[in-house]
Amino acid sequence: MFNNPFDSFHNIVAEAKEEREQLDRLLTISTPRERLLVAAIALLVCVLSAWLIFGSVARSIAVDGVVVAQGENPPGGGRSVRVLVWIDSDIAPRIEAGMAVVIEPDTADRETLTLGGKIRAISAAPSSGGPAASVPAAPASLHRVDIALEESVDPGSLKDGKCRIVIELGRQSPIALFRMRRS
Repeated sequence: MFNNPFDSFHNIVAEAKEEREQLDRLLTISTPRERLLVAAIALLVCVLSAWLIFGSVARSIAVDGVVVAQGENPPGGGRSVRVLVWIDSDIAPRIEAGMAVVIEPDTADRETLTLGGKIRAISAAPSSGGPAASVPAAPASLHRVDIALEESVDPGSLKDGKCRIVIELGRQSPIALFRMRRS
């Protein structure tokens, strides 16, 4: 006739206990393969975290240029080249003498030739008219880059022509790189 109020409470408690037991069975890592998977994921997270903090990433820029002159490098006895390149105005002040450079000449036979060297000097080249001269705050400006090559080079391989210049700006930790991109 009257419903027992404790009967419904007991049923609720029993149902909750069954749900907890099901969750315990689902969350239990019982086989060695599952333990190995959890350990591998934990190791991966640890390695990634260590690389983000203690690792280093090379920062470099690549620009297209034109070789305008070649000559002898007096201090080392090797060769030097002068290249005209367009560099963004905000990046140009970061480039200094002594930075590592790789030159990739544009060859007709598509042979990949790379030459290493260091920047001897960089200076803004005067613009002789044209559309860039009429814009006071252009996003890129013409620069003359003098490069001392590390190895002796056949003068014919760097004949006046197009090339690609890769300048290494430095190294930094990946976490610092992510912070820099946010700002």
